[in-house]
Amino acid sequence: MENQQAKIMIFVDSNYWVDLFDKTTPEHESVKRHFHTIYPNFNIIVNVVVVMEVMHYLVKRLDPEIAQEKWELFSAIPFEIGNFFHNEINDAFKMLKTYSFTGVGGRDATILAYMKKKGIKAIATHDEDFMRVDFVKIIDPISS
Repeated sequence: MENQQAKIMIFVDSNYWVDLFDKTTPEHESVKRHFHTIYPNFNIIVNVVVVMEVMHYLVKRLDPEIAQEKWELFSAIPFEIGNFFHNEINDAFKMLKTYSFTGVGGRDATILAYMKKKGIKAIATHDEDFMRVDFVKIIDPISS
């Protein structure tokens, strides 16, 4: 665990996980290759909203047996899961108010608030809405 603490933190967005676990997406191979580079080198961070989105996608879009297999893989990854507490809703509101012009919505605002709170600078995503957020570095496995 000490080694994991020394690693640079990277937030990993839902679309990244979806593309990693769903072989039918056009982005799957690119994300799979990219994941093998970030997994050993970064402290992977998600929040509870991302976990629920991934869970929802797996159950709704994949065969139940495949969804179970992918869920077990996902939930076994030693990432940090940030919660969304009542005292943080104002932070998410501020992010939504500040960055709504970029296309950032409510769930993205929870991500931005958590990243800001934890000092996380990078996000692995293919979501273009984050590109105009001034304090975030985008790691896009599709364009790299």
